Amino acid sequence: MSATKQAKVKKNKSSEKGSTRIERGIYRVNYPSHNGIRVYLKFKDTEYQKVFPLTGGERKALARARRWRKEKLREIQNSPEANNPLKKMQSNNKSGIAGVRRGKTAWSEVWSATWTENGRQFHRSFSIEKFGEEEAFKLACKARAEAEKRIYGQVFQDALKSNER
Repeated sequence: MSATKQAKVKKNKSSEKGSTRIERGIYRVNYPSHNGIRVYLKFKDTEYQKVFPLTGGERKALARARRWRKEKLREIQNSPEANNPLKKMQSNNKSGIAGVRRGKTAWSEVWSATWTENGRQFHRSFSIEKFGEEEAFKLACKARAEAEKRIYGQVFQDALKSNER
């Protein structure tokens, strides 16, 4: 390395050009033409995006961006082409809640909750013998609600909202 080369001095983040990821689908953009909070969603080759200016401060812009993302996601999930597994109830579902079922293990009858997270399937089972029918069902519903909240940021199934605590 020659002596004439100097190390680059990092500037303040707010003065750098480009965009920085804040959270999934939300970016802080800083360009000469515009700066603000950008929301980006893609669903079945359709892109949705919106830039929220920093009027009122970055926190308020971020709150507006999160609200818009939440509303747009709900709109997309409720659309007929979404084919959302949370929206469509399977014909053999006896519990009335997607991802919650009654079954048997090698040891006993159980209520279990299942969900897919990062491409892996997870489940939690609650013994009817140990907890009783009603309590095992409530625990399975609670486990499913916690998983939905962790994955999607909120509980989408109305039947689970009453069990959430």
